[in-house]
Amino acid sequence: MSVFWKIYDRIELVLALSMLAATVFAVLLTAVGRSVGLPITSGPQFAQLFLIWTCMIGADLTAKHGEHIRVSALPDILPVTLRRWVAGFNLLLMLIFLGFVAKLGFELSAGNWQRTLGASGLSYGLVTLALPVGAALLAISFLRRFWAKGLIASYEPTHEAKEGVL
Repeated sequence: MSVFWKIYDRIELVLALSMLAATVFAVLLTAVGRSVGLPITSGPQFAQLFLIWTCMIGADLTAKHGEHIRVSALPDILPVTLRRWVAGFNLLLMLIFLGFVAKLGFELSAGNWQRTLGASGLSYGLVTLALPVGAALLAISFLRRFWAKGLIASYEPTHEAKEGVL
């Protein structure tokens, strides 16, 4: 693995953990403030912002290891040649879908940029931007796995590929 991808993966992990910590902190601060009579009106909006980014970056981290949700009953019983065709078809469909999500998500984000996120004063575009960025990150991860591990292992769990099942 190149140095670039190691740095890329580390930055993504740090961002995901930071966003998760920020979500917990925003919810905690809002709850404590409400309990002591000093409500923080923008707390839920910040929690929403951090949570959507946590989910999208976390989905990509999961996909990098092939640990996302998948139905494998049919592919597991197919012969290797047919399994390769099914894997290629599935990967193509996923990349097309992620491309549409990224394109339409960027348009949605641009259209929501002027809208404010409740009392926080932040742009609602920051929330909607998580979807296309997450879709682009997922597409990059699937392509990286395809180039590094081959077609069948491009979205299969890492531990199966290491055991030689594929």
